[in-house]
Amino acid sequence: MKIMIMKATPRMILGLLQCIDKNEGNISNMKNCIHMHLERFGGKKKQRNVRSDVYGVAFPSLRKLKLTRGHGQLLKLNCNGKMLIRCDSIGGTEEFRYHFGRILYEIDEATSKVLSSLAEVSDGIRPNPMTYGQLVQTLTRKGIDTFEKDERLRKWLPFLEFVGLVIEQQQGLQANLALMEEYKAERATVSFDKFEKLLFEEYGELQKKEGIYVSICMLVERTCARLRETGEFFTTFDFERYFADLLNKYSSLQERKILLSQPGKREEEGIYIDNTYYYFVSIYDVKENQL
Repeated sequence: MKIMIMKATPRMILGLLQCIDKNEGNISNMKNCIHMHLERFGGKKKQRNVRSDVYGVAFPSLRKLKLTRGHGQLLKLNCNGKMLIRCDSIGGTEEFRYHFGRILYEIDEATSKVLSSLAEVSDGIRPNPMTYGQLVQTLTRKGIDTFEKDERLRKWLPFLEFVGLVIEQQQGLQANLALMEEYKAERATVSFDKFEKLLFEEYGELQKKEGIYVSICMLVERTCARLRETGEFFTTFDFERYFADLLNKYSSLQERKILLSQPGKREEEGIYIDNTYYYFVSIYDVKENQL
């Protein structure tokens, strides 16, 4: 397992999200907005290229951060990206950073293990600093493919520092244990019954247009949007956990079935269940053969 490479810096992200949000459906304006935004980070001596800014920095970084969906003219913010835009408009930079941290925490837990590695040297209450070299050794022991001069790690750490999840001390790096616990506690603020009700409603609406097999991506977006309308902060990571619980619930019930299907080709924005990648979902009532 490798730490993902980030071309953007954390201070670029909000502006990039705003460019996509304001110019959704107009790729030309979106590219110009991105280029103008990133020129502020280039310095006087560095000439920036539009194509490089858009396809080398902005789009791949936002996709790896789980903030966008679609490609080209159809590229837009997903429910995570829209949530961050809403956070900034409601509470400004502080609110944006807090909820951006929720997303980074989830990504790190799933891929990089930096935070859990730093937390290992705490006594459960007080965090203790870990040197960069010790961090690399710990990550390697956990199966993360990294090394002392790994640019992936060096570019990932500033994101965790930006949101306050990692604190740099004179003695080394330490995890913000209190903030990590907050994020863990906030993973499930929506009632399961509410999630289930909205998901089935949105599947029913999508089924009218798409047929029996509905893309999981669209179901995620519509369900998250409904929850966002009620004031909930609900991410794609929250959806995955709730959806796994939903599958477990209906695996033993007879009146309704939820079937998952793999894509015919490598489609993005699906979901992993038990290490198997799925892209479509079908939900039907066993008795009436319909929702």
